[in-house]
Amino acid sequence: MIGKLYGVGVGPGDPELLTLKARRIIEEVPVVAVPVSQRGEESLALKVVKPFLRPQQEILSLFMPMSRDRRYLERSWEAAAHQLLNKLYEGKDVAFLTLGDASLYSTYSYLMEKAREMNPELKIETVPGITSFCAAAARLNLPLAKGDEPLAIIPVVEEDVATLREWLAQFPNLVLMKVARRYEEIVGLLAEVGVLKDSVLATRCCLEGERFSWDLEADRGQRHDYLSLILVHKGRNIK
Repeated sequence: MIGKLYGVGVGPGDPELLTLKARRIIEEVPVVAVPVSQRGEESLALKVVKPFLRPQQEILSLFMPMSRDRRYLERSWEAAAHQLLNKLYEGKDVAFLTLGDASLYSTYSYLMEKAREMNPELKIETVPGITSFCAAAARLNLPLAKGDEPLAIIPVVEEDVATLREWLAQFPNLVLMKVARRYEEIVGLLAEVGVLKDSVLATRCCLEGERFSWDLEADRGQRHDYLSLILVHKGRNIK
């Protein structure tokens, strides 16, 4: 018998925000797999679920680096998928943990695709989790969108500022994710189009070091955590 792969979103960082299903699966499986971007580091996703782990469970750390080199990433994902399959071929169910939701900008998506290519008959179940931007909006008692308003979710790692300007023109509500590397440019553009007062920076929501800032200009020139996002709600003056 081949084991079953679970892709489990563990939410933004607060163990109480795990779904009941996620907790049950994590408690039951013999193997818990976690992505690490540097060898030897401790996974944030693993920290979230530590209260629910059993001593006899095996922890499988899979090296899944952060890189812009697509070939390097492909090789890393393939190697991680082989490690995962080895456990599944032993007849063990494996829960692969990912922060937030398993289907949104998650390393799990690449791993699942590779594993499926290697064995199309694999049993796979994806368990959703609460996203960081949903958690941030909840912490602030701030609606992400109301009525029939559209909402755009945009990763800004490679986003051209001119393209972002177009998104800002089209959507009243935006979630700008992965903003740390382009923070200066993003804030400059938000100021230029007149929506700074309608924006809030959320950093490490539900994790140690959680912080919210309504003065994005004051945060220019600082180094920002990778786990940072900006919520934009045009015309609401959310400061």
